[in-house]
Amino acid sequence: MSAIGELSGTVTTIDNQGVRPQPAKSSFRGRPLFALVMVLSTLYLAHELRRSWIPADDGVLAESAERVLHGSLPHRDYHELYTGLLSYLNAVSFRVLGTNLASMRYMLLLFCLPWVSTIYYVASRFVSEPMAAAVTLLAVVWGPPNCATPMPSWYNLFFATFGLAALLRYIEVQTRRWLVLAGICGGISFLFKMTGLYFVAGVLLFLAFRETMRPSAEPSHYNRSVFYRIFLVLSVFSYEVLLLALLRTQANAATYFYFWLPNCAMGATIIWYEFYGGGQQNRRFFFLFCELGLFGAGLAVPIAAFLTPYLLTGSLSPFLTDLLMQPKGMIMSGSFKPPEGWFLQGIVVNLLLICVVLLTRSKTESKLWEAIILGLPVALLIPAGLFLAQRARVFYQLVWSTIWVLAPFVVVLGVRMLVRRSMLNRLELAQRQRLFITLSVTAACSLIQFPFSDTYYFCFVAPLVLLSATAVIGLMDQPPRLAVSGMMCFCFLYAVLELTPGSIFHLGVEYTPDIQTVRLSLPRGGGLLVSAATAHEYDQLGSLIRQHARGEYILAAPRCPDVYFLYSLRSPTRDFLGFSSDFGPGSGDVLRFLQARQINLVVLNHEDSIFVQPVPQDLHSVLEREFPSHSETENFEVRWKP
Repeated sequence: MSAIGELSGTVTTIDNQGVRPQPAKSSFRGRPLFALVMVLSTLYLAHELRRSWIPADDGVLAESAERVLHGSLPHRDYHELYTGLLSYLNAVSFRVLGTNLASMRYMLLLFCLPWVSTIYYVASRFVSEPMAAAVTLLAVVWGPPNCATPMPSWYNLFFATFGLAALLRYIEVQTRRWLVLAGICGGISFLFKMTGLYFVAGVLLFLAFRETMRPSAEPSHYNRSVFYRIFLVLSVFSYEVLLLALLRTQANAATYFYFWLPNCAMGATIIWYEFYGGGQQNRRFFFLFCELGLFGAGLAVPIAAFLTPYLLTGSLSPFLTDLLMQPKGMIMSGSFKPPEGWFLQGIVVNLLLICVVLLTRSKTESKLWEAIILGLPVALLIPAGLFLAQRARVFYQLVWSTIWVLAPFVVVLGVRMLVRRSMLNRLELAQRQRLFITLSVTAACSLIQFPFSDTYYFCFVAPLVLLSATAVIGLMDQPPRLAVSGMMCFCFLYAVLELTPGSIFHLGVEYTPDIQTVRLSLPRGGGLLVSAATAHEYDQLGSLIRQHARGEYILAAPRCPDVYFLYSLRSPTRDFLGFSSDFGPGSGDVLRFLQARQINLVVLNHEDSIFVQPVPQDLHSVLEREFPSHSETENFEVRWKP
């Protein structure tokens, strides 16, 4: 079939014999089971919605949204940390639900519901409906409930999942609108946060892979085939080199193995298929660029719509400058490399588990007595493992590192299965494409943990890792059902009983009971749960500000935008995170700026954090002289003019 025919709107599926019609799978055949999954997921997500308050993160999102609500344009009128679409979305939540921190979380919940159904759909492409339901519930408990702050990374996860589902549908029916829809998902994801480009990178690798296995009834021209191969090899090599250059900025040994190796494996698979696994295709550039054009068109539509106000007001240059420069400085100042010891532990434990599974795996259908004999140890190990993880820090870290390392581990194992079974001709072409796109999106989106590889960042990609594991296991001839069921049960209970209920600040390090159990009483707090000490501190801080602040402007720095939002105050500069360059280069310039704005109160943040830089001593001395009266809480120093 020609490239034009393959890109038409016909419902066809590529298999080993060529192209033949196939009926598309029913999306939700088990409707009662799907409905149960949706109800349970919604209840669980809603139950955890007000937990895990991180003041600076909630403050950044809320302050940005309120500025948009009052007519400001992100990046032009204030320094926006992310691309900007999330600020518009949160502004809508303020308009509809009220200006408080909980409104943004209700908006997150609203997006979670279609995401849950999409997880179910993707999982059902590889496994049965009951197993898809179990995978969906496991994905939910490892997702937003662990950090309910409505960060843009959650929306990156949502739209990567939406885009993956669209591409799986495209593989099944070959209808071009699904490829365009995947591009739209990539564009929207980018508008939430620049890391949405990782999903785009995963799709580009898939489109290059898809072209290598395209059947063709016409002979290929030798020179054109050579040119295409050179182009393909250079493109893949350039991607790997750029990724390597990015990782080198903040790297250790675990960085390369965790982030670069899986993406390198995806690129190597494309090259292997080009030289050893593909046929002799014709019109190769035409086919590839047709699909790239469709995906790129979808990608461009939301981005173009978002940039229209900047083009109309001549503000595109400030947008690009602020988008590219400020996030880079913020991220690099808060880098956190993946722990090498944890990586090594996780690899060793995963290899041991695989060895045990292979040694106990039956070559034939297991009998009832075999299932009982093997199932009893598993049934005993699960509660024992949960007990140890809750009480022994070493064991808790071992469990976490084992699950965390699954991200690169599953991708590399999946690539091995893909290549080996392709050599034996045991996978249909559509199956190969479904497996590749799932692995590719997972490998690329795992980069969201770089360069801040803190533990809760794994939750932003954990559901995709689970979908990749589902794709690999679903293509096995005789999957180890007992072992898989036991591991899924343990991971589910570990998340529900220990991971989520524990403190967000100790996630993955040790089990610590959550002390955020008191509702924030401030009108704009939205009733979020905080610690008793935090609730008291913010009440005390609010009392000091109300007594001594004159006017709507104060200075709160560094990195405490929650102070502006919670007390309905305004920052005197475009940058509400720190001591802005708007002040000038020296402490004297800061003082003159504050005097010109008639600011009589400053709040200095002394929190001990990698994101909070101490106030320079010379600046602190100047502020002491200008604002002699002061009072202190646990983390804040409030200074004002009498």
